[in-house]
Amino acid sequence: MNILIPNSWLSEYLQTNATPQQFADAMSLTSVSIERIEKVGSDFVYDIEVTTNRPDLMSIVGIAREASAVLPQQGYTAKFKPHTIDHTPTTSKSDMLCISSDPTLINRIMAVVLEIDLHASPEYISDRLTKTGIRSINNAVDVTNYIMREIGHPSHVFDYDRLNNHTLNIRRSKKGEKITTLDGKEYTLPGNDIVADDGNGTIIDLLGIMGTANSVVVDTTKRIVLFLDNNNHNLLRKTSMNLGIRTEAAVLNEKGVNPDIMLPTLVTGIELLKKYAGAKVIS
Repeated sequence: MNILIPNSWLSEYLQTNATPQQFADAMSLTSVSIERIEKVGSDFVYDIEVTTNRPDLMSIVGIAREASAVLPQQGYTAKFKPHTIDHTPTTSKSDMLCISSDPTLINRIMAVVLEIDLHASPEYISDRLTKTGIRSINNAVDVTNYIMREIGHPSHVFDYDRLNNHTLNIRRSKKGEKITTLDGKEYTLPGNDIVADDGNGTIIDLLGIMGTANSVVVDTTKRIVLFLDNNNHNLLRKTSMNLGIRTEAAVLNEKGVNPDIMLPTLVTGIELLKKYAGAKVIS
């Protein structure tokens, strides 16, 4: 697995006296392999190869935490600077969204409904995503990619008003069921795949891999569901390989992402949506 990490973003979580080249050399000796450093404007972008048994390093936070342990062994000062976010819920539970699940398929689910003002992301967000190899789409989708790159857990946004019955029924797919993913491609499911339907049988998400066209955020979206799911990674990998859908979310999820990072991911996503999409939590 490879990940692109801008030095300017990494520096928000790592304080060190190592230069970019010294950082790359030290990390490559004892931890991840930094294959290339590219100068982009006044910034440096690291192309980092991460072994498949270390999904915890597929993020800014993961690399910063690892470097804080590795760099002192090579004679450099290094301090991990975690960000503190208030995890206290701001609203009580509501019946705006009904989620039913199967513990053999899902380890943990977190979701929140928000009102947003959908538009293009500010340059600050789009520039960071571009440096990490991710195309900017809009402020809602961009936040999901931003928090995945920063913290390491994939997330998804649904258009709340396109969810019939405002229901997510998570289940195993039946052989032969068909879906159209958000990129417009049609797939016939082999069966035993982790999906969500709308309570009436219509599939609205291929969990942990890719969203579907019938629930994706569109230009007229006013309310979204910010959704995080931690899944049975063996089933997820089988589906991803069978269908040939190798998204970054699928590659991460099939390695078994730590569910403990879901809450900080969700809360960070909410804060970014408030800041860049005028979001208001309504559930």
